[in-house]
Formats: sequence, structure tokens, C-alpha cells
Amino acid sequence: MKTVIIYGTKSGASRECAQRLGKEIENTTIIDIDQVQPNIEEFTHVIIGAGVRNDKMYKPIRDFLKKNQTDLLSKTIACYLCNSKPKTTEAVIAASIPEAIRAQAIEIVSFGGYKPSWVPVSPENKLKGIDLERISEFAQHYLEHL
Repeated sequence: MKTVIIYGTKSGASRECAQRLGKEIENTTIIDIDQVQPNIEEFTHVIIGAGVRNDKMYKPIRDFLKKNQTDLLSKTIACYLCNSKPKTTEAVIAASIPEAIRAQAIEIVSFGGYKPSWVPVSPENKLKGIDLERISEFAQHYLEHL
């Protein structure tokens, strides 16, 4: 079983979360969607992560989900968002993630995120606003499905 974490980010929060998940889930490939168009055929398990700005999930990830929906539905899938506005998370999920993927995903969560005033993020504050315990819980729940 091979796992890939595909993320998209503007401020870096989704990358930081992907790297944390990669440390907790062994033998994981991490792909920045802005650098590489992933070939998900070689993976059995897929985690998708995206930043949220102005109540919209990062567009390259939204497009990836729509374009690859059929292939993704043949995988074990989970999603995370980096959203600094917890009250909008459910609406962002409903508007950005296709219904079939939402129904099949083992989990879709928000790890928190950077407020716009925190960007650019300094090295000493790079995890400010991110719920590290939630990342660990997500990873443990995900590992139960491997």
C-alpha cells in the first residue's frame, strides 16, 4: 500500500501540515500540486490538503479533485484544510469537495490555519494557528485504514 499526500498552499500552512503528516505516516510521498501534477494510479491511499482563503479552497486542489474524481473514488481517501475561520469549514467543504468524494472520504478536517495578517509567516511562527494535536489524531485515524 502506497500513500501520497497532495497539497496546495499559498501561505505554507498546508505544506507544513503535509510534512507533519509525512512524519507520522511512514513511506509517504508528498507532492506540491504547484510543482508536480501527481499520477495517483500508483497509489492506493491519497490524502488531499489545501489552504483556504476568502472561504474558498485553493483552486488547483479544487480543480484536481474535480478532474480526478473517478480515479480518487477507487482509493482510500482523506482530506484536510488549513482554514483560520472554523465557522466556515463545513461550508467550504460542501462548496469545494465533490459530493461523491465527501461521501467516501474516511475523514475531512480542518487543522486551523494562518490569519491573513500573519502572512508571510516567520520561521519561529510557522505553525502558529495550526492544531498539531489534530494532525496527530488525523494521522492515527488514517493509519487505522491502511
